[in-house]
Amino acid sequence: MQDLLKHLPKIDALLKDSDFSMMKHKILKPIIQTQIQKLREEILSHQIQALDIDQLKSSITAQYHRQTHSTIMPLINATGVVLQTNLGRSLLHPKILEEIMPLLSSYNNLEYDINTGKRSERYTHITHLLQTLLHCEDVLVVNNNASAVLLILNTFGKDKEVIISRGELVEIGGSFRINEVMKLSGSHLIEVGTTNKTHLSDYQEAITERTSLLLKAHQSNFKQIGFCSSVSFESLTQLAQQHNLIDYYDLGSGYMQGLETKEEPSIFEICAKAPSLVSFSGDKLFGGPQAGIIVGKKHLIDQLKKNHLLRALRVDKFTILALEATLRSYLNENLEQIPTLAMLNTPLSTLEQKALKLANLLAPIPNLDIQVERLDSLAGGGSLPQSLFPSYGITLSSPKYKTSTLEQKIRLQGIITRISNDKICLDVRCIFEKDFAKIADILKKVLDV
Repeated sequence: MQDLLKHLPKIDALLKDSDFSMMKHKILKPIIQTQIQKLREEILSHQIQALDIDQLKSSITAQYHRQTHSTIMPLINATGVVLQTNLGRSLLHPKILEEIMPLLSSYNNLEYDINTGKRSERYTHITHLLQTLLHCEDVLVVNNNASAVLLILNTFGKDKEVIISRGELVEIGGSFRINEVMKLSGSHLIEVGTTNKTHLSDYQEAITERTSLLLKAHQSNFKQIGFCSSVSFESLTQLAQQHNLIDYYDLGSGYMQGLETKEEPSIFEICAKAPSLVSFSGDKLFGGPQAGIIVGKKHLIDQLKKNHLLRALRVDKFTILALEATLRSYLNENLEQIPTLAMLNTPLSTLEQKALKLANLLAPIPNLDIQVERLDSLAGGGSLPQSLFPSYGITLSSPKYKTSTLEQKIRLQGIITRISNDKICLDVRCIFEKDFAKIADILKKVLDV
């Protein structure tokens, strides 16, 4: 043991090793120290009987590359879930990225008024577009919809009462609970109604001199069916006006237009009722970058802008530019430049042809059983939880591996799938045809072809 410890390579010697000559010492040195310490502990615990310097250098190199290369990598989404939160939700169209790239790599007038030579607001680039689209009075953008909820409740509900239906006290992914956000904002939660039924009279009876806001929240990721009822936002708005209160709709998914659905209220429909405040996500059905978009009455938006909390929730130039470009796509009715809507609207016949094309490409691969099958896609991202989008895809199995093993092997190569009936399903709705060859290469590699 002592002999092995004596022959542990010196840190300075490894730093000077020619195999590491192109590596930065400030990154390399801590890695070497960690690896040497690990070896020392293994020697003392009698886990190793001999030193393998080549293996040590290989471990150091691998760790160096892990620390200096991006951990974010492109993936192939074969799950059939368009707004897959874990995979980044909405995609941005290449034309939108081409449009904003020159502005990201140069100085710009993000907060500068060229006409006056003075500072301006970054939100002005978004405001006129949403005013044109939604006929709203004013606009504010923060970094996500949870931020929008927090800012609104903190501004208007701190130390006051906010009334919400028990059926709308939602929890979404990441254990985000609206009642916890209300608590953080400093507002006092007043629950009305029951889990399955809330009536307008429940709100009416709960209003006191301390009430500031009537809140309606989007039921994300679930729907109530059967013996249930809720109050329409229009009725809530009217009640709020009668009592000089603020009506606020946390709309969540941000559906504008482009889908045949009655399940999700459109922002156009809601804004036509002249609400006090509405907020929604930018990267769900809206199809843009992550953002919390707030629209409503100008005097209320002005108060939100004065809240010091806004500084902590402020969006950067990328969000503003991507959001502006997405809004212009809506304004010009170029919905094909919004990938979320384009994927959800892909005709079933087109999806079938994509599945057949992929199946034909994979057919020559040995030890791979392939079937083209009808599947169902989902919108995802807490949107349209009851809606299934008819789709096509292929199912895979192999005599070489268990289904779970095969799924793991192709997942580690960047293809994210789902398992159904002990077969791997690749829904083609979210798969780009340019990735078909990559899928074939990965399967060949995994199956040792």
